[in-house]
Amino acid sequence: MGNGKSVSGVDVRETSIRIVFSFEGKQRRETLCFNNEPLAPTPPNIKHAIRIAAEVRDKVSNGLFSYADYFPNSPRAKANQAGTVGEFMDKWFAQLELKDSTLSEYRRMKENFWKPAIGKKRIERITHSDITAALKTGTWSSNRTRNNMLYMLRAVFNLAVADGLIPKNPCITIESAQWQRKKPDPFSIVEANRIIASLHEKRHEQVANFYEFMFFSGLRTGEGLGLEWANIDMNKRVVVVKQSFVRGKMQETKTSSERTVKLTNRAFEALKRQKAWTFLSDSGRVFHNPATNKPWAKEQNLSEPNWKPTLKFLGIRYRKPYNTRATYATIGLMSGARPAYMAAQLGHSLEVFYRDYADWIADQDDDREMDKIEAQIGVVNSAKS
Repeated sequence: MGNGKSVSGVDVRETSIRIVFSFEGKQRRETLCFNNEPLAPTPPNIKHAIRIAAEVRDKVSNGLFSYADYFPNSPRAKANQAGTVGEFMDKWFAQLELKDSTLSEYRRMKENFWKPAIGKKRIERITHSDITAALKTGTWSSNRTRNNMLYMLRAVFNLAVADGLIPKNPCITIESAQWQRKKPDPFSIVEANRIIASLHEKRHEQVANFYEFMFFSGLRTGEGLGLEWANIDMNKRVVVVKQSFVRGKMQETKTSSERTVKLTNRAFEALKRQKAWTFLSDSGRVFHNPATNKPWAKEQNLSEPNWKPTLKFLGIRYRKPYNTRATYATIGLMSGARPAYMAAQLGHSLEVFYRDYADWIADQDDDREMDKIEAQIGVVNSAKS
């Protein structure tokens, strides 16, 4: 045909064939090549070009078009090599330097939700509406989960902006959903003592020692599982919390900083009893699974056969073992300990501690202020009499 005619998005030239299509709001004309040479305008080649033109239009409309895939010799191909969202997510993930538990969570979000939802779209073609439409398909356990998904994607596109692949982050205009933060759900001191007594009576002493230590030290569950004898000074009665055992791996503490925790009498006595079981072990760890005489492989191996049945047997409302930490915090506050001291013991910033335990702090402050008022009323009454 070679006479300059246009057929179905194909511009037939004297010695070549061009594909005509709209992309990014502009009409494009790109020469179709084979082995880096323009494709000759023969009837079979023209039929092939018509099929290619249809593919290009379809991929443009679906946000999947890549210049490099169809027109690698075009100058525009070099400026359009960001790849798909899924490909760039993998690049973003590969350069992360985070805790294993955080990496595992991001990997799950990436592979199970974002890649199936928008992973095949070109990163430079992704829009606000693509993301909000994807978010609407999610079945979130809470708005917090939905926000975590968005936070991850926002970080991906922040890197794309920094790399100069896209001019702005399409997540910026998407608002986080409101969610109600769960308050701490501590056990009462009576409940704590009943649980500990039952564990000592019906379970192995090492199991009872662990939970008694957790109730009266305020460590996070992973910090207790990862505790080593080398980080305990029995003379000064302090523990240096340096690491946490989470999902089968030792890692830094949640705040990535170590802290020194003074031991209460109950926590100290639990360690003294535990010393007979594991102090000389090769592992160096404080708490072992009595069935294997090795450190616990994961928290569930400890809680499932011990913690859950004990609460059920006692008729105590179920709460996760992590709430032993909240129990220690509220016992401290109710005993009159300063919030700043308790925050330091638990490894919280004062801001986070006030946010989480505001109700208990307010109760104690209210009681102290009322005592001042009552004392003054008593002084006034004495003067009158």
